[in-house]
Amino acid sequence: MNIIDTSSSEIPNVLVISGPTASGKTQKAVEFCKKYNGEIISCDSRQVYKYLDVGTNKEGILLGNGVREINGILQHLTDIVDPDKTYSAEEFRTQAGLKIKEIQNKGKIPVVVGGTGLYIKALLYGLDEMPKANKTLREQLKKLSQDELYYELSKLDLESAKKNKLNPQRLLRALEINIISGKTVKEHIKPKKKRYDFKHFSILLPLEELYTRINNRCKHMIESGMIDETKKVLSLGFSKETPALNSIGYRHIIKYLYNQTSKEKMLLEFCKDTRHYAKRQNTWFRTQSVLNDIGFINGK
Repeated sequence: MNIIDTSSSEIPNVLVISGPTASGKTQKAVEFCKKYNGEIISCDSRQVYKYLDVGTNKEGILLGNGVREINGILQHLTDIVDPDKTYSAEEFRTQAGLKIKEIQNKGKIPVVVGGTGLYIKALLYGLDEMPKANKTLREQLKKLSQDELYYELSKLDLESAKKNKLNPQRLLRALEINIISGKTVKEHIKPKKKRYDFKHFSILLPLEELYTRINNRCKHMIESGMIDETKKVLSLGFSKETPALNSIGYRHIIKYLYNQTSKEKMLLEFCKDTRHYAKRQNTWFRTQSVLNDIGFINGK
């Protein structure tokens, strides 16, 4: 499968490869970079975290300063944030923009790869004007559990609550926006113009095949040391409530480590929530394709 035609006129200034987890995005990106002299910019809200490699499926070798090498191809913007820090779409937009210039100045093609749709949209079209974080309110909201955040948000903005049900950080932010502004998240969204001359392709796989890949990957992560990786982060002094450990997989392992579930049930829940997340990713990219110039490619 060729992402673009071989004629030079079809080679983009910026290439974006998106898709759900386990769809083979990085492999496609590496193939493209080898053929057309590119470098990868990771667009993954979990791979930005240090120390979490197995559960975020990082590939290649970490060289340092947020740069990895995968089969001879450089990948940027992984391993740049401590597990107890948050990382926003605005931070990604700024840092990825700098990397795009850096890569282009070397005469290479920047290839943005990942499944974090909000980051991709922020980079390509900019961000909507949202209320700034309120420190006092945020500290209050941090005391709420994930279920409580969902319940409170659903009373104000059911669409955002459903969309972010399994992401406590986004639930908190959406609730904060609603409380401060008195408007839903959707009401803040305005039409935007492209910030780059780009081509954007999203990988499609039949759900049955995608779900099989996800189940196998989750099992492989557990067998490859994800539990010990979680223990290591905790041993470094990071709280089990840190943003990085609240993500899919790690939060399931936390429950297992604190004797709140069995290992078998932990794996089943890990697989199930990852499948649900991948389905939401697919839905997001399909929905965005009408407005945001996304083409689809077969992942096989």
